[in-house]
Amino acid sequence: MTYEKPLTRQPQILSRRILLRTAAAISALGAIPSNFSRAQAAVSYGRQDFLALSQILTVRDKLNPEIAARISAALSAKDANFTSLAERLFTTIKADNFSDMRKFNDFADAYPDLKPTAMTIISAWYLGYIGTPSMSATPAVNHPVDDAQFVSYAEALMYEPTIDTTVIPTYSRGHTNYWIDAPKNVAAD
Repeated sequence: MTYEKPLTRQPQILSRRILLRTAAAISALGAIPSNFSRAQAAVSYGRQDFLALSQILTVRDKLNPEIAARISAALSAKDANFTSLAERLFTTIKADNFSDMRKFNDFADAYPDLKPTAMTIISAWYLGYIGTPSMSATPAVNHPVDDAQFVSYAEALMYEPTIDTTVIPTYSRGHTNYWIDAPKNVAAD
């Protein structure tokens, strides 16, 4: 008969690796409810709704869906309540059958709490950015914070009214010596 030594359990020592794994697992579990609520909000108010809202506010039949997604994401990142405000604005616009931007002031008077959201969306489409850019080399002079985030450059709606004459500003506004000749649609004196 052979004698076998009974198995004994070695005490586990808490290592950094085990501690980090446990901390990561606990923090991941803590993030589940917030991710779930964001996913629910995305289902109830999605990209197509924001695009439709933007089309009403800018009076455009066609807008670039990628820029709409960028604007929505940037505004949502800047303001945690933006999605719910935009959803409420869209729901109110649909409920009131609002579609004539010439009557926007009347709409804004009826819903003054929704006007800033509408103006923020319109501003982003026309300017091509959200937030406030610093206009100075020393930001503290004009604006203490430069929080501008660009969402579009060449497709900003502000260029539309003069696109036949104005070249969208870039590093080169045209070919070499482009400025010598008057634009083709401008009568020369």
